[in-house]
Amino acid sequence: MVTPASLSIRARRLLEAGDTAQAIDLISDAARRGDGEALNELGLWHVYGQPLQRDFARARLFFGHAGRAGYKPATTTYAVFVALGAGGEPRWKEAFELLEAAAPDDAMAARQVELLRAMDIGGDGRPRSLPAEEVLARSPVAARRSKLFSPAECAHVIDLATPFLAPSVVVDSRTGRQSPNPIRTSFNAVLGPIQQDLVLHALNLRLAAATGTDVEAGEPLIVLRYEPGQQYREHHDCLPGEANQRVRTAIVYLNEDYQGGETSFPAAGLDIKGRTGDMLTFANTRPDGQVDLDSRHIGQAVTKGTKWICTRWIRRARFDPWGLRTPSPLIR
Repeated sequence: MVTPASLSIRARRLLEAGDTAQAIDLISDAARRGDGEALNELGLWHVYGQPLQRDFARARLFFGHAGRAGYKPATTTYAVFVALGAGGEPRWKEAFELLEAAAPDDAMAARQVELLRAMDIGGDGRPRSLPAEEVLARSPVAARRSKLFSPAECAHVIDLATPFLAPSVVVDSRTGRQSPNPIRTSFNAVLGPIQQDLVLHALNLRLAAATGTDVEAGEPLIVLRYEPGQQYREHHDCLPGEANQRVRTAIVYLNEDYQGGETSFPAAGLDIKGRTGDMLTFANTRPDGQVDLDSRHIGQAVTKGTKWICTRWIRRARFDPWGLRTPSPLIR
């Protein structure tokens, strides 16, 4: 008998072998029988547009069916879709109620509910208040908000990212080949819409409020882990030739029990080591839209312990995160 777990693996192997029709038949037949993981896989296919057409409304529908069929990870994904308004209207209250209903039988949903209830947020998930902003530099424009995230929220972000951590790489735009990143020698995880949960969405809303930007202009949150000797060499965050430029960066320090690892801005003579939950934000471009070379910065090498941060790059205009093919919740 084929188990739900092996269904997804078999389907992906068929897709890799080029047998798309058989893969679709395999998952579709199981979904018609009410298999939760198969229903979830159909949702993922409709999100990424492969091998089925990209269709958020159908993806949202399948995630909902998968959750109701008992496939617990789909409940979180469906709640995020409802909160984001992917494939339908955004409804934060309904998303939260979905988690509350799942919490008695789902430890992950229960943990999200606990964290969300501790937040000072309104009925749309946005923060009611923010820590005061401290200006650190004028060139580049840089500021800090202390304790923007709570220690429990920081720990949650680390836990959420850990299964997806991989060595930082660069991709050759011509060949698609990956190679070790010569600038950033850390491990990283990209938490896109499929990887995030309702807690992370609320934190993204908080980051948007704290930076005075639209949440839809932010790239998916990226979590970085630095071990002793790892660093992020001098760089700026703008992308060459990009029309929808990264105009601002927000960094949240997720822990503080390490040595070294300061964020340094040579042009401003600024060295920052945030405490747990502190947010550092800075402008990458000047008012005329050109790259601000003073925004070049360094993630200094960690000398002892492990450094965890999360970064959100914020674009000039709305950014579409759905085309980023990152691991699905089925891959652990």
